[in-house]
Amino acid sequence: MSRERLKAMVFWGGICVLFCLTVYLGTNEIASNMERHYGLYFEFEKDFPLIPWMIYIYASFHLLLALNFFIIKDPKVIKAFTISLMASSFIAALVFLSFPGELGFSRVDGIEGYEVMYSFLHEIDHPYNLYPSLHITFSVLTAFAMVDQTRSKLFHWFLFSWVFLICCSVVLVHQHHLFDILTGLVLSFIVIKYVYRRVLFD
Repeated sequence: MSRERLKAMVFWGGICVLFCLTVYLGTNEIASNMERHYGLYFEFEKDFPLIPWMIYIYASFHLLLALNFFIIKDPKVIKAFTISLMASSFIAALVFLSFPGELGFSRVDGIEGYEVMYSFLHEIDHPYNLYPSLHITFSVLTAFAMVDQTRSKLFHWFLFSWVFLICCSVVLVHQHHLFDILTGLVLSFIVIKYVYRRVLFD
């Protein structure tokens, strides 16, 4: 690993983690104390089943993010990628504070075999930062950056499949609704066009 690549990973990665965590957790706490929340979902979505094991797919989002730093070798791409994540967090935060969400699912604790994972998830992630889903936006941005830097079609299909499963998981662990996925996808496309590519080719 080159020194420049390592420096970019530590510098931009460190700033990105600090910024995104601070913004997400901060806005979630503020939103939890707001009087009005907006439930943007269809009634039929409440009938979607909770599939406990999908929590593994949901949590694999972090592995997807980490994989990017092993695949991307160009320091400038690392910079463009992390700035894109931060820009997504900032834009999403404006929505979170303007229209704090309301989850249509009733959260269930004490799921046999998954008690620790779901209890931890529900403890740190209050159900207000719903749309756009940063779980989806970050996943798409991460996959896109790796596709942009690699040539293997098999690897690309693997990434597309992974992101698709993550999209399914956010609903099937009762963390998000369909509107959250849609707006997360839209945000990722906007950031790719107006942030990622502009930083990369500036």
